[in-house]
Amino acid sequence: MFERLRGTRDFLPNEMAARKKVFSSIKKTIEEFGFFETDTPAIELFELYSIKSGEEIIEELYAFEDKGGRMISLRPELTPSVVRVLVSRAKELSFPAKWYSIPRLWRYERPQSGRLREFYQLNIDIFGSEDPRADIEVISCAIKLLCDLGFDESDIEVRISDRRMLQEFLLNLGIENYFDVLKIIDKREKISEKDFNEMLIGINLNNDQIKEIEIFLNSKGNFLSSIDALSKSYKGEGVSRIIESLKKIAQDLNDRGYENFVTFDPSIVRGLDYYTGMVFEVHDRKREFRALFGGGRYDNLAELFGGEHIPAVGFGMGDAVLELMMRRKNIWPEEKVQIDIFIATIGNVEREVTKALTSLRGSGFKVDFDIMNRNLSNQIKFADKLGANYLLIIGERDLKEGNVTLRELKSGSETKISYNKFISSPSSHLTKVL
Repeated sequence: MFERLRGTRDFLPNEMAARKKVFSSIKKTIEEFGFFETDTPAIELFELYSIKSGEEIIEELYAFEDKGGRMISLRPELTPSVVRVLVSRAKELSFPAKWYSIPRLWRYERPQSGRLREFYQLNIDIFGSEDPRADIEVISCAIKLLCDLGFDESDIEVRISDRRMLQEFLLNLGIENYFDVLKIIDKREKISEKDFNEMLIGINLNNDQIKEIEIFLNSKGNFLSSIDALSKSYKGEGVSRIIESLKKIAQDLNDRGYENFVTFDPSIVRGLDYYTGMVFEVHDRKREFRALFGGGRYDNLAELFGGEHIPAVGFGMGDAVLELMMRRKNIWPEEKVQIDIFIATIGNVEREVTKALTSLRGSGFKVDFDIMNRNLSNQIKFADKLGANYLLIIGERDLKEGNVTLRELKSGSETKISYNKFISSPSSHLTKVL
């Protein structure tokens, strides 16, 4: 007997039905924000990810040499693929372009809670605008889709920062190897304070610089209030411009009613190398799980891939942590399949069943029928397992009188209706009955 590969999942129909409801809710919210769905191939050239996806992701690629001698990789993330499409089709596109997708992705890493080797990931991006309003749209969409799934401000926290501000701060401290510092800051929550300090000393920072960094990183709190405080403490044209952008984001999010969802946290750096400005992560308040998702600005990626300058902002959210959080809050949809009508038969009524099936399905109803020659009792049990709302019983005796029976399975109530009238206009009859 074969077993599924480690870090992958099988979904039975009832499990897939619940997942479909979650994805449908997500898509509905995103499309309310004016985003349009896209997709890309599941395999790409290895170089697409080796250009600038960070060492961590490169080590996790499912990469192999194809029959043409090319290095190929299953996609571990979507942004490089989407930017590839953007660069190749830029002349025929209108900007800003607001795109989303929920593809399957693959990363060869150690499977653990909330992290798998094969997973679905929601990706949302806005291309073509450097305006902070694009950042606001992305963050607002993230919050709204979580609220529509059943979360509220007591469940989730959106931690926002800006890498440019941190870079300016480090440069003002005389730290030129700031990118090395950013990598260490990105690991701060996963290591002890002692290890954090030792890592900074290891890249030649002195105690005064480390102390200033710790003070800066601890200046987190209410988004707008924290930004106001920073504007008084840190001066300079570069910092002022970044702070004004963050102020606009904070004020607009407040105006949209999201003040209690967002927190300013300068320690948010994001591990991927291509982020260039505003960055954010979403966590559960109790920190029971790894980050639900994160994202930010990556304004230079199109140029890196040979295109013109196309500013961009977006985020990715995997389905594994989302499912864990929804189950913990008891808002994961009930895992059950469901159809509208099951046709049960008594006797030789195949032609009448065929006509009923054709008519009902042609009217948009989800319909199944017995193909196992079960007796009526077992047909009813099977219909119940399928989650059928109604049972249409077609029997030889009733047909002699021109009738069929429609039974509501939940209540058990039955109604006899004319077979010919039902076939000619099932929607009208079902509307009255249902």
